[in-house]
Amino acid sequence: MGDDNFFNWQGNFMDILTDKAEDWEVPAGTVTALTTLQTAYEPLYHKAQNKTTRTRADVLAHRQAREAYEKAIRKCAKSYLMNNPLVLDTDRTNLGLTVADKEPSPGAPITEAPIIGLKGLSGGEIEVRCRVDSDKTMCSMHPDANVVDYRYILAESGDVAPSKAADCPKGDSQPKAKFVLKVGEEYAGKRFYGFFRWLNNKRPRQEGPWSGIKTVIVP
Repeated sequence: MGDDNFFNWQGNFMDILTDKAEDWEVPAGTVTALTTLQTAYEPLYHKAQNKTTRTRADVLAHRQAREAYEKAIRKCAKSYLMNNPLVLDTDRTNLGLTVADKEPSPGAPITEAPIIGLKGLSGGEIEVRCRVDSDKTMCSMHPDANVVDYRYILAESGDVAPSKAADCPKGDSQPKAKFVLKVGEEYAGKRFYGFFRWLNNKRPRQEGPWSGIKTVIVP
């Protein structure tokens, strides 16, 4: 920050720190050392701001005093203020410190459903291939998703097909765009009905729309 902004900021910082240091258990020696640096810095700041009377030595002395003082303030903040449970985020804001955002920012909404290809293998296994629309042949994950979420039901041929994902009792998720779903040899000959969507299950959770129904006979 500029010299004027730093001068105003440090004054506010030190006023609050000296008032709350005991409550926040900041060592007295740390506060004393900062006060000493402040006492040396402030007159040099005023000297350096006077363009009529200042010398090159005045400007250099101010720069060196600010660097030492600012370094000590940052060390104090890192050691005793930023991770101190006695210091509230409102206190840190009042001190002029940057409060980290504890919640990750949401990405762009996921608005498209995966394009799905199903292939019966053998032994009750089904190969699932997922891709985004821009990849015409290759399997690919949506850039804002970290898993493929799916729901499915196994039914006899001729049974009424489910109309939505919520009608399917089984499900899981996979971190890859191509995976093998092992439904079990005992279901050979039954019809697999499934719905798939892109999902980011980290906070904040992002869910894409479900695909249309996908079906294949279990081999």
